[in-house]
Amino acid sequence: MADEVKQRKIEHVNIALERDVSAPQRANWSDIQFVHQALPEVDLDQVDLTTSFLGHTLRYPIFMSSLTGGHPDVININRNLARAAEHYGLALGVGSQRAAILNPELAASYTITRENAPNAFLIANIGAPQLIQQAGHPPFTLEQVRRAIEMIQANALAVHMNSLQEAAQPEGDRNAVGEAAALKQLVQHIDRPVISKETGAGVSREQALLLRSCGVSAIDIGGAGGSSMSAIEAARSQSRGDARTMNIGQLYRDWGIPTPIAVVEASTARLPLISTGGVRNGLDAARALALGATMVGIGFPFLKAASESYERVCEVIEGIISELKVAMQLGGAANLSQLRATDIVVTGATREWLTLRGFEEDLKAMAQRRWRRIQKSALSSSPSSSS
Repeated sequence: MADEVKQRKIEHVNIALERDVSAPQRANWSDIQFVHQALPEVDLDQVDLTTSFLGHTLRYPIFMSSLTGGHPDVININRNLARAAEHYGLALGVGSQRAAILNPELAASYTITRENAPNAFLIANIGAPQLIQQAGHPPFTLEQVRRAIEMIQANALAVHMNSLQEAAQPEGDRNAVGEAAALKQLVQHIDRPVISKETGAGVSREQALLLRSCGVSAIDIGGAGGSSMSAIEAARSQSRGDARTMNIGQLYRDWGIPTPIAVVEASTARLPLISTGGVRNGLDAARALALGATMVGIGFPFLKAASESYERVCEVIEGIISELKVAMQLGGAANLSQLRATDIVVTGATREWLTLRGFEEDLKAMAQRRWRRIQKSALSSSPSSSS
């Protein structure tokens, strides 16, 4: 089992880097448009991007999404990511730590992060399917979960939800019965905040409320639109000659709730949200934050950069930060609080979905935030209101 998981980790990375495994964006970031401010009254060089997440202050609202680990060949990738997280004050997540829990000899591919990022906000990572009994193995013990946290001296624990990936994986864990109860139990017995993390299929309003009832501290909505784990598993199945599982992976490549929609739906739970899934530039990040995300998770661009060099990771970060600041200035926002109060108009397939799901009034409110404040101010200052 340990060798099998180890091999799977390096295959995931190689396939992501070598093939197009993105999910088709049926409802994408271009559906989210800012209302331009011709006189923004914002100094671009003074835009403040500091944010608070789970009691920690971060310099930027950028999360280097839970990417990899579990194989000696990815140590340098995690080293480059960790160095950048430390330098820029970003949050960083490691990939699933299952491999190192089963084989402690693989821990170095994870511990490298804390060694190179002594002050960064690090997020450990285990899978929800591993919290319950599976056909091929028992659930993780509480001691094993704590071992994952201690491995990187994590500030928080992500529990990833990946039913789609498991269904498309040749050796996947197919059982999902009891995951919510196991998650709730886990939250009560560890001393770190728990983040529920989808891995590319999104989180709906109802599931967000369920996760809140389980006691999680935040949700990474992991929406459809970025790298498709279903497509990655289809490639792995193809290499094994497993036609049935390959067909499942290909068929469900575009399954899920697109990321912009998931941000709005999951906001119902009123928990900190990480918007991961198809964010490719600073404008996408600004759109996610204006919709209600607390932070923005970025995966593939960082994975690709980190496979090249630390300097390349820094270049990607600098570019995203610069692009994000421009979007904020043009939207009239000098800080993230003001960004979440900017006017955004939701159109296209995103609007159609959210309207049918009952969010029509929310969309109108997003498009008229400034106008409603002006009306409220005018009403409060009118002679009739002061008499």
